[in-house]
Amino acid sequence: MTTAPVWLSCHVFYHDDADRLLTELLLPMLAELRRRGLTQRQFYLRHWERGPHVRVRTRTLPAHRDQVRAEIERRVTEYLADHPGATDTDQGRLATALHRLNELEHGVGTDVLEAEPPNTLRWIEYRPELAKYGGPQGVAVAEDVFDTSTLLAGEVVQRVGEGRARLGVAMQFLLLATRALGLTEAQRPVFFRHYHERWRSYVPDTALIGAWAHQYDAQRDIYRRMLGDLERGRPLGRGLGRRWEDLIADAVGRLRPLVERREVWPAEVELSAPPFVALAALVSQYLHTTNNRMNVRPQGECFVAYLAHRAATDRGADVPELSGLAAGTGAE
Repeated sequence: MTTAPVWLSCHVFYHDDADRLLTELLLPMLAELRRRGLTQRQFYLRHWERGPHVRVRTRTLPAHRDQVRAEIERRVTEYLADHPGATDTDQGRLATALHRLNELEHGVGTDVLEAEPPNTLRWIEYRPELAKYGGPQGVAVAEDVFDTSTLLAGEVVQRVGEGRARLGVAMQFLLLATRALGLTEAQRPVFFRHYHERWRSYVPDTALIGAWAHQYDAQRDIYRRMLGDLERGRPLGRGLGRRWEDLIADAVGRLRPLVERREVWPAEVELSAPPFVALAALVSQYLHTTNNRMNVRPQGECFVAYLAHRAATDRGADVPELSGLAAGTGAE
């Protein structure tokens, strides 16, 4: 009998406020499972495929597998029965939205999976994205990041209102990620530009870019001051920022020798590129999945990267090309 840990993966289809589902059910449930020693790693993601849902992944020992699965199933089904989300979703609008998101993430001409009914739970196998995270060793690092990032994002979801406040956290995390990567003042604007371009296709209204320019102009001094604090090694935000920076710095420290030996290499990066490009691509994925957990969507990610890039270039850094990095895609 194997004693190797196993992953459980359930998708909770909920056509309503996912923050409510998380704060009232999923986050307390995950915390309790961890506290009781029943899970070793856990993370969640918001997703659109087959309809709006939250994916909950837990790693446990085979001896606990049936107990963890039964407990998750019981608590989720009871909650959905007592607190169902919306059931009157316009099916035409949903189909249009799913088609659009499918094209953005998988390309034109790919099949769109049929939507699941709302207020349902489905057990769907977790298949780690080996190509995206550079192979098994890269996935192992990513899953450790996801576990801690779920704790950090959970605090944000429970304590920070949506909208500008969460965009502010996303901005801090973006800036701090570049410091954890060890990027120079000249490299930072390149990273910000690529992160902006990664999500540019999710901003169909070009007029928004003009509005973002006005936003930047109105608060230029604030953004430039944040960049100055970053470059001087000062903390950004409160304790959450320090924990995030430590998390990414630890991941980068583990990844760097693996990337230099090409034992970990994300598929989106050309093999001829320098190792720091591969590291930057991996950290970009960690940023994106953390933003997803905080409900900062790709358009919001594009926005904060635009502000960061403007602030970095305003400070007069030269902007070299960062070759070898292909366009990115969405969360798993």
